[in-house]
Amino acid sequence: MRGMDVNPIDYRPQLPDRRDYGIGLVGCGGIANGAHLPAYRTCGYRVVACCDVRPEAAESTAQKFGIPKWTADLDEVLSDPDVQIVDLAVHASQRRPLVERIAAAGKHILSQKPFAMHWADAQRMVEVCEAAGVTLMVNQQARWAPQHRVLKLLLERGTVGHLYSVLHVLRSCQDVAGSWIVALEHFNIIDHGIHYIDLTRYFTGLTPQRVKATTTIVPGQHAVTPMIYSITCEYDADVMATLHFNNIIRASGLHGNTWYLDGTDGSIMATHSTVEICLKDSPGERQVIQVQGSWFPEAFGGSMGELMQALTEGRPPQTSGRDNLQSIKIAYGAVESSQTGKAVELT
Repeated sequence: MRGMDVNPIDYRPQLPDRRDYGIGLVGCGGIANGAHLPAYRTCGYRVVACCDVRPEAAESTAQKFGIPKWTADLDEVLSDPDVQIVDLAVHASQRRPLVERIAAAGKHILSQKPFAMHWADAQRMVEVCEAAGVTLMVNQQARWAPQHRVLKLLLERGTVGHLYSVLHVLRSCQDVAGSWIVALEHFNIIDHGIHYIDLTRYFTGLTPQRVKATTTIVPGQHAVTPMIYSITCEYDADVMATLHFNNIIRASGLHGNTWYLDGTDGSIMATHSTVEICLKDSPGERQVIQVQGSWFPEAFGGSMGELMQALTEGRPPQTSGRDNLQSIKIAYGAVESSQTGKAVELT
């Protein structure tokens, strides 16, 4: 079947040409220990220092991953000539003053997502890094998850013809009492949902002109804002995207995560582990690709590898800070739309 001979080497993260950049990790929490550092160890990246405001967290992380230096003082990381890249794995609300300090020190930055909780902060961080001449990349690592890379490869090959519909349906539950998630306003759209918003841009190659969103509060929920959304993206082109994320389904037996991509020549359905393709010329045949690898932690090695390759080639990384403004613009517009009940123009 046309365009569907996909080899794992085509979609699993490739190592950059140069891997000896010194990485300084700032923020030694769960995501750093559970995803960033395991991926870097597998890829052979060089983590030379780690830092956290909690000294015990920095020390524990250094011991666990064999990192030679640990500290609770960011200035020690920024003054270290062996650090070329700062992996900034702190919450978005803490990020802007740290980015300003890191940029002033001339270090390149891989920032955890979401890039910012407010538009002014996002713009300012991009401008500060550009003025300082440092490369800023946002860790939208979902683009390097194996199942999403398979989808992108199939689209680039024209397997389903002209893509006219993108539909994402995610069913999960993160409404856990006492967690930081439930205390964060608009978590479901701006923090977790930014992955799937950004992926619509990755798959279509477009940023919508307007966005419409609906949300609702579920009786008895712990989160301060809705944990369910439906977002419609409208383009001045022959394509549409619809995202539905119900993140408060108590019945875990019916959780799931599925993409549906429809083109003029066929359709694709994808989960974490399988990608299925049907073409209009042979509608009774279904090609199934069993996806190798996993989003966590593998995609984190892919995103850091992209930053290293961009630095080596002297180009902006795929998810640069300036590029990511387009993704968070959609997220902010979706929040506004859900509050006003009106479509929001993304000019």
